[in-house]
Amino acid sequence: MARFALTLAATLWLGAAAAEPTWSELDAEQRTVLAPFAGEWERMEDPQRRRWLGFVERYRDMSPARQRQLQEKMRTWAALTPEQRLAARRKYQEITQMAPEERDAIRKKWQEYDALPEEEKRRLRAERRARGTSEPPADGGPGR
Repeated sequence: MARFALTLAATLWLGAAAAEPTWSELDAEQRTVLAPFAGEWERMEDPQRRRWLGFVERYRDMSPARQRQLQEKMRTWAALTPEQRLAARRKYQEITQMAPEERDAIRKKWQEYDALPEEEKRRLRAERRARGTSEPPADGGPGR
């Protein structure tokens, strides 16, 4: 009897440890929205999966333009290496701990960068690669 209870407990624990739902258990809408993560869904932990499934719920209420924008961001994120994702998370944490004025200054720099012509953005990215760094230029601009 003790052996049965131990086996049952282990089975339940292992079943609970499996991340749910699997990719094949997602509905068509969820798979469409989460398509950038199809290749890694089965390796994601439950908390990550729950966050992305919650995202699908919010996605439904977004404008088509916002949906396209977020799909592009998801594809970009999915293409990052684990090291690049870690660096992005650390940078995000760093920014969230800055004073509001500092965050506003960074936001303004990014808006200025975003308004640049594509050719200028390519030039700035090439400069950054030539410096061998992902850090922005000394003047604090995005340089990306």
